[in-house]
Amino acid sequence: MSSSPAIWKKKSPTQSDHDLAVNPDIEMSLEQDQRWLASLIYGNDKHLERFILEQSDKPVGWATFFVHPSALRINLSNWTLYSRRIRRYTLFAPPLLDNHADLDKLNVLQNLFESLRNQLGQNEAIFLQSVTDGSPLAQLFTKNSPLHSSYHIFEYGQRYSHRYIDFTGDYDKYLKQLGSSTRSDLKRTRKRFIDSVGTYKTICYRSSDEISDFLDAAMTVSARTYQYILLGGGLRDRQHLEKKYETTAKLGWFRSYVLFADQQPIAFQVGHLYNGCYHAQEIGYDPDWGKSQAGIFLHTEIVPDLIASNGKVKRFDFGNDDNLHKKRLSTTATTESYVYLVPRNWQNNLIVYAMRTIDKLSNAAGRLLEKYNLRMHVSKLLWKFGGKK
Repeated sequence: MSSSPAIWKKKSPTQSDHDLAVNPDIEMSLEQDQRWLASLIYGNDKHLERFILEQSDKPVGWATFFVHPSALRINLSNWTLYSRRIRRYTLFAPPLLDNHADLDKLNVLQNLFESLRNQLGQNEAIFLQSVTDGSPLAQLFTKNSPLHSSYHIFEYGQRYSHRYIDFTGDYDKYLKQLGSSTRSDLKRTRKRFIDSVGTYKTICYRSSDEISDFLDAAMTVSARTYQYILLGGGLRDRQHLEKKYETTAKLGWFRSYVLFADQQPIAFQVGHLYNGCYHAQEIGYDPDWGKSQAGIFLHTEIVPDLIASNGKVKRFDFGNDDNLHKKRLSTTATTESYVYLVPRNWQNNLIVYAMRTIDKLSNAAGRLLEKYNLRMHVSKLLWKFGGKK
């Protein structure tokens, strides 16, 4: 006997909240929780688009897109050669599907993007984060996918390792899971840092009435970072951050840290604890404390604090993208990619072709820098140049 057809329907926020509420056994990630996604909205140019998969009048699937202004960029290394403004439908995590329902996952996912194609305008596109190798989404986007007739489907940037720590015991057990050189480096980092300061303390901020104090300290540090000065990143728009963090604190998710040395803030970590997973999000340290490895020292303060939570924290999520520190400090990883679905039309055909061509050149240049160990030198030059502006 064949299963009943499953159909995606666009829903209002209140409807979709109710539909998910009647399925308490569905285990969500932070990026799938509509309360988290709603906290990202500020200004009049952002909103959520919510779709519910119904089978026999019962909700069995959920997909919430964060719709916001963005751009399709043609980049050569760190330089933007051309930028075309678009409205982007971003999916931070895979659609949530009821594992108890009789569903052909590839088919229902294909139907979602086909139905969404019908409502996309000429300057709109879909962007997916955290597409894990081997997942139904990754299988859907292969070269033979029927979606290629409607979209240009391509990975944006290179695949990366999404790294985690799985906590299985105390802090010493965590250290034993790391390489011997990493363990030695962490011990030396702690000793050198402690020896170099008069006093230090790490403060954990959780409640809504602590948000203002956290932002006072963290934004002071953030304004001095490489990400803030050169890349337009870091902690900005205090009014929005206060509203967002107060909301997540009231939900019991907010858990962020600041490291102080001689009573001055020198490093911070924004994070949220959700369903046993600590999501490490924004991080930064004062560049004057770079040689003391303030960021790594803060990590050695945070992990024992999380482990001491009586089993409430089972995993540490380092977030998207990868670097050497994440590689050395993590215990497990998945391979993921960013994926664009850009509707086919003559304008998009031209820009996607240019993006792919220049991306190949950029990757070749990056490999050349890596081969001759020049990437770090180029980054330092950019940092010095940006700091003098």
